[in-house]
Amino acid sequence: MRPGSSPAASSLLTRSLRGAAHLARHATRATRHRIRRTAITRPLSTGGFLGASAAGWISTSPSLLPRTWWMWTANIGLSQSYGYAVGVIAEQIVRRTGSALGVSIDIAPDHRARARMLGASALIGISAYSWVRGVLRQREISHLVQEPPKNLATHLVGTAGGLGASFTVLAMVRAVGATASMYQALLRPYLPPRLLGTVSLLLTAATVAVLIDRLGRGRLLEQAAERAEAANRRISPEIPQPSSPLRSGGPESLESWDSLGAPGRKIVAGGADAALIEATIGAPALEPIRVYAGKSTSRSLEATVQAVLAELERTGAFEREVLVLFTGTGTGWLQEWSLSAIEFLTGGNCATASLQYSVYTSAMSFLVDRRSPQEAGRLLFEVVRRRLERMPAAERPRLFVAGESLGAFGGHAAFASPEEMLALVDGAVWTGTPPFTPVWQRIAERGRPGSPALAPIIDNGRHVRVLTRPRELHRNYWGGLYEPWQHPRVVYAQHPSDPVARWRPSLLWEEPAWLRERVGHDVTPAMRWVPWITFWQIAADMPLSVKAPGGHGHSYHEEMVPIWAAVLGQDAEGMTELAAQRRRHRRIVEAIRQVTGG
Repeated sequence: MRPGSSPAASSLLTRSLRGAAHLARHATRATRHRIRRTAITRPLSTGGFLGASAAGWISTSPSLLPRTWWMWTANIGLSQSYGYAVGVIAEQIVRRTGSALGVSIDIAPDHRARARMLGASALIGISAYSWVRGVLRQREISHLVQEPPKNLATHLVGTAGGLGASFTVLAMVRAVGATASMYQALLRPYLPPRLLGTVSLLLTAATVAVLIDRLGRGRLLEQAAERAEAANRRISPEIPQPSSPLRSGGPESLESWDSLGAPGRKIVAGGADAALIEATIGAPALEPIRVYAGKSTSRSLEATVQAVLAELERTGAFEREVLVLFTGTGTGWLQEWSLSAIEFLTGGNCATASLQYSVYTSAMSFLVDRRSPQEAGRLLFEVVRRRLERMPAAERPRLFVAGESLGAFGGHAAFASPEEMLALVDGAVWTGTPPFTPVWQRIAERGRPGSPALAPIIDNGRHVRVLTRPRELHRNYWGGLYEPWQHPRVVYAQHPSDPVARWRPSLLWEEPAWLRERVGHDVTPAMRWVPWITFWQIAADMPLSVKAPGGHGHSYHEEMVPIWAAVLGQDAEGMTELAAQRRRHRRIVEAIRQVTGG
């Protein structure tokens, strides 16, 4: 209290300040609500509505795999949001151009209602036609990939969800715009016009960043990480601990059962024993060796690689005829069909090794940390290669490398070029290789002119062969003969309908060559490229592509037997041997079906 002031005057001043603050807060809150309500509920832009409608029609067009309800939702929601934004921009350009040229269009009041009715009828008719056509195309895709067609409810629910998603995105964007308007209204009395726009934009960006950080990193990512960690720790009673000392996690193993992680436990517990292999191939067999090391917070990736090497030493893997190094997917998963095919074809005289570098899915691993799969593939290969170089050349096992999906991306990191891969390994099998894999990009660029982008012909098949189905092991995609296949042999298997092998960021702005050619045997020729929309269509195909029937999508099953037989050098000569080999492969396929349960 200042000297000379009375208590009554002080109390009056305090009440006045409190009242002013209350009025300011009330005015601010009222202004904020009014601005947001006005911005979010204002009528749709005519150009935006037309753009969203056109994008919605296109979004019902076919992609690589049949759609579930949530795939419909994602496609329609993202496409219409993109279409609305393009339509708004186009409308602004047309209006400003017309204003600059002095051109305006007026419709007489008596014709305006008729024009609206005709426009609405046209929009409804085109929307109904595109939706029905889209549903029929989905049935065609189901037939191509040998999958039962989805019921009508799937398409209806997905369409409704897509419409709801597009309106939600629009409301969120308008809310951001309303936030910027609110900051301008609040700061206008205090800032000059030159600074008002910049400061309002910065405050809006900061507000959005904080919200995204709290929602994305604080909730979604943390929850996803917690679920991934929990799934990795979960020990299923249906997966028995190995009783063979030739398996990691079994008796005498340096790696405990718990430490392997859920994918690792499934890998070492799977596969056939020597008795089943012997009964299937009709010849004496050995017990296959499977080595694996799980990810641990208590050791580095380098230490995990050394743990794999120690397991290889312990099990006598370097005394086997064949040694295969696998790079797994994000969670550490490996394809059982590939593992078992090697074991049956070699009569168990083999060892397979891998490690876990992450507990996240391939998609999350790629977004969060794409260096780990490359480091895992490179370190494991280098350590094993140095160990083999200390052995006499005549006593070394033949060394092969393999990987699927993100595992193929990581496994390629062991090699600086295609020439180095051919120089350092006895063979390789890469399935569903992502198109952004550097070494694969260099190989694909060497495709013979006129060969399809789906399966480029590399050096006439002398060492590297790219196939979409097993019959292309010995004849190219067009049915032409290759040159004699020399060792080492490398196979890239990638189904035309595999979205993992087709998706790349450039789909946003560039039509890929494989889509221009329209030659995939299990892809509808009705598929077309549209900027932005095709990118999200193929992205939405990826999550469930591994559940497609074998031979389609990202499911590489029966074809792994003839592929590995060819890479291992088990060639048949003459029709008699070829017929016998096919019977042998059929027996192996049936045995692997028993092992995998499907």
